[in-house]
Amino acid sequence: MLLYGGMALLVVIVLWPVFMMASRIDGPIEEQLLLLCSDSSLYQVNFFIASLIAPVFLFIMIVLALFMETGKKTPVLDILGTAFLIPYLILVSISYTSQYVLLPSLLEAHNTGTARLWFFDNPGSIAYFLNQLGYLFLAIAMCSLGWKYLFETGLFKFAGILLWSSGILSVVAFAGLAIGSSALNAATFLSGILILPFAIVVVFIGRRMRHETIYIYQRT
Repeated sequence: MLLYGGMALLVVIVLWPVFMMASRIDGPIEEQLLLLCSDSSLYQVNFFIASLIAPVFLFIMIVLALFMETGKKTPVLDILGTAFLIPYLILVSISYTSQYVLLPSLLEAHNTGTARLWFFDNPGSIAYFLNQLGYLFLAIAMCSLGWKYLFETGLFKFAGILLWSSGILSVVAFAGLAIGSSALNAATFLSGILILPFAIVVVFIGRRMRHETIYIYQRT
């Protein structure tokens, strides 16, 4: 489960910035919306890929929380972390899917006022706030579920460190949004970048466990 989950996360994490750069639009928000009215296909593909991250990441986190044996037992943190994954999935999914479901409809109807409120690249939009709030819930989940892995060794410990680092950066980013600091809010990009090495670590953990399972099966 970790091997294939990690591979899926790695694919979407690599594809997302590629399409993000390809669909990037510069200029004032009104000008960006005007350009999206003429052609928003790449923009929609970008956020479709982004909307795949949450369910894949949730799958990996549940496996790490409930199906892995660790030296330190943290049942309360496991339950807490798993519970906070639910609002993360809901909020982030609304934020991303609105960009290829709701926003195009608003632009087609020339409802630019409401479109501005749901335009993700507008830091004051509903979509952006829901995204940041969702990642705040994820930060709590990552720190809760990653705690026991900090006491492990090797790749498992590295996975715990990455989870905690990404989670703390997400908290900093939300604090930046709350106080209106764009510098602090930029931590959200650093938090997202750490998901890439996390996905790689998960792939290696899954691959190693798969080989160990095959070896044990062959010996028996």
